[in-house]
Amino acid sequence: MQFKVFVINLDKSTERMAFMHQQLEQLNIEYERVPAVYGKDLSETEVQAVFNESDNLAKYDKVLNVGEIGCYLSHINCWNMMVEQELDFALILEDDSVLNEELLLLINSISELSPSWDYIKLCHGRKQKAVIDTMKLTEQFSLSTCLKLPSSTRGQFVSISGAKKLLASATPISRPIDIDIQYWYEKSLACFVVRPFPVLEADFESEICNLGNRHTVKKHHIKRIWQKACFELNVRLNQKKLPDINKLKQ
Repeated sequence: MQFKVFVINLDKSTERMAFMHQQLEQLNIEYERVPAVYGKDLSETEVQAVFNESDNLAKYDKVLNVGEIGCYLSHINCWNMMVEQELDFALILEDDSVLNEELLLLINSISELSPSWDYIKLCHGRKQKAVIDTMKLTEQFSLSTCLKLPSSTRGQFVSISGAKKLLASATPISRPIDIDIQYWYEKSLACFVVRPFPVLEADFESEICNLGNRHTVKKHHIKRIWQKACFELNVRLNQKKLPDINKLKQ
């Protein structure tokens, strides 16, 4: 089983990297640092190669800032590395993560699952999401299916099949990555969620918000209402496409 831990980290964010290194070293987990894409360093040509506003506003109610584009590209780089290195799966962490002390045990339990999963969420957004089906992973952790995935991308397992599916639909970038993953049915992703969440938010200021706050950018309110209604309808229409959690047992 070929596996790696990737930590996405901006070159300038040395304090965050030291924080992640200390945790992973204490947990006896080897990792590879992946330099994050800093949106402000992207040229106009580089942005235009992966983003256009019309695609963005067709699927999302706000124009993405360069920080959000850089964040998405950072995850794309991890998925490409998985394919290039022929990994079976990877744990992808952002550098503002507080890691559960049982993370290594969780990694081992994930490696024992059948390879019929694409994406496993390890962190939560602002709202808890309702669980559909659940199976026990360890004494502490369970694995669940959810119609609505938590929004954060602070921590996730991605399988090689998941990486390929995500790469196939990654560009042009139309939504922030944490929002885009919630549209699992568009990408045919077999997604699961670990509870309790083993990756929590550390007390660092958001670097995406420093490049343009998502909450203060111009909003298209009517479009947002329509997009939210379509999302609510589509997740329910696609409920039958949720993966069978029992098929994960070897």
